[in-house]
Amino acid sequence: MALQVLLLGIALIAIALSADRFVMGAAKTAEALHVSPLVVGVVVIGFGTGLPELMTATLASIHNHASMGIGSVLGSTVVNSTLVLGTLGAISAPTINSRVLKREGMSQLLAVTAFGLVIVFTHDRLFYVLLLLLLAIFVASTLMGSLRHPDNTELEAEARNIEEGYRWGLATSLTVTIVGLLIVLGSAELLIYSATNLAVHLGVSKAIIGVTLVALGTSLPELVTALAAARRGHSDLVVGNIFGANLFNSTAVAGVAGVISPGALDIPKLSYEVVFMIAVSMVAILFLSSARRLSKIEGWMLVIAYILWVAFVTS
Repeated sequence: MALQVLLLGIALIAIALSADRFVMGAAKTAEALHVSPLVVGVVVIGFGTGLPELMTATLASIHNHASMGIGSVLGSTVVNSTLVLGTLGAISAPTINSRVLKREGMSQLLAVTAFGLVIVFTHDRLFYVLLLLLLAIFVASTLMGSLRHPDNTELEAEARNIEEGYRWGLATSLTVTIVGLLIVLGSAELLIYSATNLAVHLGVSKAIIGVTLVALGTSLPELVTALAAARRGHSDLVVGNIFGANLFNSTAVAGVAGVISPGALDIPKLSYEVVFMIAVSMVAILFLSSARRLSKIEGWMLVIAYILWVAFVTS
């Protein structure tokens, strides 16, 4: 079992680091190809940190571990809305632009709710396809909305920060992007292998491992991004990234995993976990809506909610 724990730790670290390099390489490739910073900000930065969840859930479904894959999506959404956002609040008590709350906040709540309803009440491949369609609508809406308000888009500012911080040519950018993607893929494969074996050794459900350990590991990029951006004062970017990750997980990741391997999910306490996931997504928006800021007390409340969630899932 010690070997599986070691492999799991290696996979988690590798997936977090390689995802960061992938996002950086993709942003620099877009710059070299003269792609708009707007597109880089919304598509690359907004959804780039969801790559570990996508690779992990996809590979889990391919290996007939759909419950682990979908469970990791459910768990990652909870991690983002509690631990990641709560850590941000406890450290910096950020103020939030109202447009982020209205657009990204409500969009991710709708996506999370749709995802929860699909996995509880239906297991048809068609409904997972509808989740993918929902993502396409959200992306188009976000891009058009940002184009109408180009003067107030922190994602563009962050994209420019990436461009100014690193001077790479097209060849270097492509190399970093491709290598980062390959390492993410390999790390996700190792993560699924070690997590599955660990579940067998511990005698627990693979879904529980997915909801807890795998979910926490694949959310590391969001946590690292939140801490880094908080130090630089980009609170809107952090919250937008968290909401974007939840939206991406609930539509793209769940949609792809469900299309590959539809069917009933062997996830203990599924209905309760879905209710908790939707509830903390709503609470996060309510906290942020109060004076458009997240206080330190509210941040610690979200962190405590995550601890209670882990205790409930593993009990």
